[in-house]
Amino acid sequence: MNDSVWDALWARYAAAPSTEDRDTLVEGYLPLSRAIARKFAGRGVETEDLEQVAALALMKAVERFDVSRGLRFSTYATPTIAGEVRNYLRDKSTAIRLSRDARSELYRMQQVRDALTASLQREPSMMELAQAMDITPDSLLDLLDQRSAADMLSLSSPASAQEDAQLLEETLGKMEQGYEQVEQRDWMAWVRSLLTEREQTLLDMRFIRRMGQRDCAAALGVSQMQVSRLERKMLAKLREKMEQ
Repeated sequence: MNDSVWDALWARYAAAPSTEDRDTLVEGYLPLSRAIARKFAGRGVETEDLEQVAALALMKAVERFDVSRGLRFSTYATPTIAGEVRNYLRDKSTAIRLSRDARSELYRMQQVRDALTASLQREPSMMELAQAMDITPDSLLDLLDQRSAADMLSLSSPASAQEDAQLLEETLGKMEQGYEQVEQRDWMAWVRSLLTEREQTLLDMRFIRRMGQRDCAAALGVSQMQVSRLERKMLAKLREKMEQ
């Protein structure tokens, strides 16, 4: 279908949603969801399973898409679908990658963190949490790094073994032939608009210039622990926005 036909279909579905029109839209955008799913291949999960998760996310995206906002559907749906696949992989990988001792320590950390938050009436600092757990700050960072490795596919994760030189956000917009390419500039501009100036600087250093945490800490004039905390806060914020 040409653009005018798609526009008419979206307008009709927005005015009076029907199962028939929804299914037509989903079928038309399946190449998009499949392309996104394949970017996460090679992570111990069958590609067919990833495509199924992506297809379900596509259906949700069609149902929730607001035509009146003036966005292209592909621009809206790409982070939504990628987020669903990422969450699926995160849930699959957590039990596999974390040892029993690490899971036990993470559970204890959460319990201590909750108790400190209740008593302090605020989020505890890294130092306070480490002291309450009777471990060194470095040990706490190691524990959090293990959780990060298992709990989320970061923006800098390679999309596949053959593409380990490319970042995921640089490849999501490359869809199958004949399908409209997602505008990466608009997407990255939206991502940056969610961040503070300091977070934008860290995003550039960590995920574009590929600098290590120590180098970032030296450039920002802070400790490596502060860089690690800021990075996790930034990624958590972006993940929350993508899921929304």
